[in-house]
Amino acid sequence: MSISESIKKFIKWIQAFDNRILQNEYDVGTKFVLPMFQYLGYPDKCRQSKYPLKRSNSEISEKKLEIALIYFATDDLVKQNADTSLIIVICLEPHTTNFQQAIEQAKFYSKYLNPILFLITNGYHINVFKYHYYHAEESIFDININLLINHDVGSDFYNKLSFESLKNFDKNVNKVSRYTKLNLLEKSIKYHSNLNANLATTDFQPSINQEANHLIVVKSKVLIECNLPKAFSDGNCNIQFSSLILRGLKINLNHKYILGKLTTGLNTQPHWGCRQFIKQLDNNIFEIFLGQITIILSELETLELCFCIDIVCREYKNSIIDFETTLETWKFEFVDIFGIRGFHLFSVDSKLWDLMQRFANKFNYAQGKSEWHLFHQEDISIRVSRGIRDRTFIFPKNDADITHIIYEINDTHLQYLERGDTSWRQEIGPLGIWTAKYTKQWLLKKYIPKVLDYYSQQFKLSKEELLKRLEKYQCELTPIEKIDDIKELIPYLHDIQSWLNIYFENIATSVLHAYYRAFTDLVRNTDSSVTGIDYITGNLRRVEWGNASEKFSHNSIDWTNWNFKDAINCLDRQIARLNTCEYENSLKADLITRTFIWIIENGKICFSQAQLNAAKQALLPLWEQSRFEMRHVYPNR
Repeated sequence: MSISESIKKFIKWIQAFDNRILQNEYDVGTKFVLPMFQYLGYPDKCRQSKYPLKRSNSEISEKKLEIALIYFATDDLVKQNADTSLIIVICLEPHTTNFQQAIEQAKFYSKYLNPILFLITNGYHINVFKYHYYHAEESIFDININLLINHDVGSDFYNKLSFESLKNFDKNVNKVSRYTKLNLLEKSIKYHSNLNANLATTDFQPSINQEANHLIVVKSKVLIECNLPKAFSDGNCNIQFSSLILRGLKINLNHKYILGKLTTGLNTQPHWGCRQFIKQLDNNIFEIFLGQITIILSELETLELCFCIDIVCREYKNSIIDFETTLETWKFEFVDIFGIRGFHLFSVDSKLWDLMQRFANKFNYAQGKSEWHLFHQEDISIRVSRGIRDRTFIFPKNDADITHIIYEINDTHLQYLERGDTSWRQEIGPLGIWTAKYTKQWLLKKYIPKVLDYYSQQFKLSKEELLKRLEKYQCELTPIEKIDDIKELIPYLHDIQSWLNIYFENIATSVLHAYYRAFTDLVRNTDSSVTGIDYITGNLRRVEWGNASEKFSHNSIDWTNWNFKDAINCLDRQIARLNTCEYENSLKADLITRTFIWIIENGKICFSQAQLNAAKQALLPLWEQSRFEMRHVYPNR
């Protein structure tokens, strides 16, 4: 059997190599490993010698991290990651004989970089292992380098480690193969009648149970037990599986992971690509990422997992949405200051805050009965209370000579939540618990003017001086349902576009169809002289390019002679396309939203009340989804 020229050159180099030139681990890397991988066909640009692992481990020293070499299938730095990693190389001192610590180090790297192989060498001896994500590594070579001069051994080494052999390796094949073997094992065991009866009873009994904030959702293969969040306190959940292979595994997920990873793509099929924690490996096999644990599930198990997650995350979201809506906190920034949770209302001069606090301490509710004796003595905050019921808690966050006013979420006035009592909502109002919006209005329109009037003569203060740093918030947006001017839709569209711009997963077409249709109809009768037709054309051209199955490909369209009517026809095609597919690429939705914004901002549009109402109706749920995810999902990723 003939040997290729590249193998001959590799073996010839091995024959000529004198490992006596190796004095330390640096020499092993530069004088042995680098030349060897050049002869194995690896481009230098596909190598990183100090790959930045964003993980910490007390057992891995900085020195050890620096001597690892990682080879990738691509020379594109941006794409050099766990998906493209091929082989990890650990270089040791030339006379080192204990490889075990280096093997553990390579396994540590492999956990995050997911290579095909990892290699450890001291320049005299080489250990090569095949990495398996779900079980122990497999030894491929354990050999002295002088044995590589043998043509059979050298050829085998070259064929298994060369760049050409590894660069097109499909890592998913191993995962699918491993899962298939385990699945066949489970099925084989079930065919034994003496075991099958016992195994049949291991499936969970489907049910949905909720007591207060404790929710349990069960399908035959999956069980999720969840503690829902209360008053912006963290929730959590644990997931269990009934299959023979995964039985006994409990996956605990915290509040951050639930919001950041699980709450998007609800009510979508696993293969649509709408859920961040799912990767399809084969027709009926899915890789699932849950916290620090990765598992492979069948289609049935994945569907049941999605069903349970849909119910849990719907309640999880509703708990947060209900709280924010009831206390009118959506328009304010959430802050957490040393465990004190609240919302930033506005900012004032620190001198003004001192007067506000002085006034509150003077008008303690126990020291008088006037309308302003409504404060409870506090250390640094202002507590509006007459002793029987707390109205609101106002906490200061000092920053140089500015004080930020925080609407505090205090357990005292939300004690109903601790009992799981939904009647707390009935306590919201001017005579009960104050909302963030009402608290801000009361402070600006009543309390601060009263404080200034009370102290202006006593201290001869300038109201203008104290109010000069009072932050004036922008005018509030007109609620969507009350919009009559089409221009008032623009801020909401900008919010949606900002959300879509960072949305990497696909989006179910059920979310977008009414939106596309209503806004296309709304802008349909725009004056054809609208400025920026090139911008509109550019956006829609990129949408068309992404539609490989479009009846009219972008090559058949004369983009240079496009007019506004052509743009509307293109938007109509997108609506028709959504009728035939289940999910939409988020980039297309982003581009189409940019197009709507441009037309409304720059065009003279003739529209009916019915068209405007339809647009508002379609806009509201999409905007509310974007608002929730921008506020609660992306900060937790």
